[in-house]
Amino acid sequence: MLINRGYEVLQDLELDYNERKQAGTFNADADNVRYEQQLFAWANDEVRPTLTAIFPTSLEWNGFRELTQLHMSFTGLDPRYAQTRYRLQGFVTELRNILDGAPNRYTDLPEAVRLYIEDIDSFAAARDVNPQFVAPLLSADGYLDVPEDEVQIGFEQIINKVFHKKDWGGETNDLYSSQVRVNGRRVATAFLLKGNGLRKHTMELRDCGANGDQIVRLFTSPALLYIVQFVGNISESVIKDVEGKVNEQRAHGKPTHYCIMNGQDTARVLISYGKLAIPGGPQ
Repeated sequence: MLINRGYEVLQDLELDYNERKQAGTFNADADNVRYEQQLFAWANDEVRPTLTAIFPTSLEWNGFRELTQLHMSFTGLDPRYAQTRYRLQGFVTELRNILDGAPNRYTDLPEAVRLYIEDIDSFAAARDVNPQFVAPLLSADGYLDVPEDEVQIGFEQIINKVFHKKDWGGETNDLYSSQVRVNGRRVATAFLLKGNGLRKHTMELRDCGANGDQIVRLFTSPALLYIVQFVGNISESVIKDVEGKVNEQRAHGKPTHYCIMNGQDTARVLISYGKLAIPGGPQ
């Protein structure tokens, strides 16, 4: 998308320049400033936030913005316009290089499409919490009677999210962070969270908005890890839908993963970080 947008900006610049030159209305000072503003608006307002959201480090953005500008002469063209056009072409080429090569730098991410809480470094303490330990907190069919806001605040504190995101109906996700770590690397992560507001003990697709549109919106988030959490059980239909969307993104070259967190997993994570009372312990 960013590459295509870069080509659009390039075409706009070329068309505007050629029309003004032919009409004799080209103003070197004013028009070149405008061309440069178009270039940097694309680079700073579109490319920068996307690269920093997709990749776990700033390496890609730093390589992009530090692209060497060559000083060349172009016969018949205004020199400043020519440099702007040439630089924009270089930026687009660099984006293509990032698309082709950058994912290979992160091959230490797990190969499995589905991750479990034990695979996520940010939830590492939960590895020491045996499932039987949290059983007293769960109903017979695995339901943890905890509000969504309590779950969300607990996760925000665990991953060091500074600001609490308030819930509203049209959001793309319930929680988004680039602070989640997997295999030692930061991974942009989007959460869909469900607490005891859903009294059913098994979450179906129809419980995720109209025809599962909450999951559809979740996958519009610029993330590499998607976490679907519920305080009860999560149906196979939900899991299949999430896995299908992840596989579709992976087919287009985006190395995404997903994690399903049911009531038992939720309890293990929250207890391991002191966000939920320990059964039989101090309240």
